[in-house]
Amino acid sequence: MSSSFFVQCQPKKDALIMKTEDTEFAITPCQITYKGKELPLGKPLDAWVELFGPYSRNFNEHTYIWDSLGVAIFNSCITAYETNVDKEKRKCDQLYIFFVNLDSKVGQAGKLQFAWGYYPITKEKEKRMLSPDLEYPDVKPFTQEELTQLKEKHDPKNYIYPFTPYTQTVNLQGAPVKSGMSLKAVNKERSKIKGLEKMGYWDNDGDWSWDSGSTTIKTGEFREQKDHSSICPNQDYWYYITLRYSEGELEYLKVEYLSKENEK
Repeated sequence: MSSSFFVQCQPKKDALIMKTEDTEFAITPCQITYKGKELPLGKPLDAWVELFGPYSRNFNEHTYIWDSLGVAIFNSCITAYETNVDKEKRKCDQLYIFFVNLDSKVGQAGKLQFAWGYYPITKEKEKRMLSPDLEYPDVKPFTQEELTQLKEKHDPKNYIYPFTPYTQTVNLQGAPVKSGMSLKAVNKERSKIKGLEKMGYWDNDGDWSWDSGSTTIKTGEFREQKDHSSICPNQDYWYYITLRYSEGELEYLKVEYLSKENEK
């Protein structure tokens, strides 16, 4: 993986338009903090519980959600040699700050990245599903058991999205990122700070086609295409920051940790 996509540092302090103490989450030179404390990326679950408090729920051994905070952590690096390691001691390498959830317009439409095709089963929809379809008489209605199973599958607790999205501003390299900000608005704020580049589409399908760096795509992940890795040469890890837009709506900010040792 090329280090040209890692976004971990800010320009000089005199260029900042936000102070780190202005927000709960601050992406500062070579460090990411929450309420002034360093984010425990690459550390076990108990370090995150110490920072955020007890998590609300989890599913499998990868994902833990704090519903009231609007955040979740994810471990993408459970390998074969870790299978016998207690799950609380496995290292968590990704933080998601969600600005929308399943109750949002894009969520109800089933267009969120981790809930593609999701739809809420309302009382009205439940009644239709249990009733014969007069237009299509050959189509059998759901049985109560089938409907119960489907409702369980589509229960919000089975998705990574917190019940309450994050409503505050994140300090991303001195520029604000918050719920409802379009990519255009994010880049406008970034343009006010010398040394910051626009967030452009990350062509993560690996074909490096013409759309890499685009700011007009409505759905996908966006990163700053600049190498900051030399600013913190003594660190044995990198951070990279991704903004995810779904149908033009800011879905989440992802902070991901990558050990330089694991990259070799």
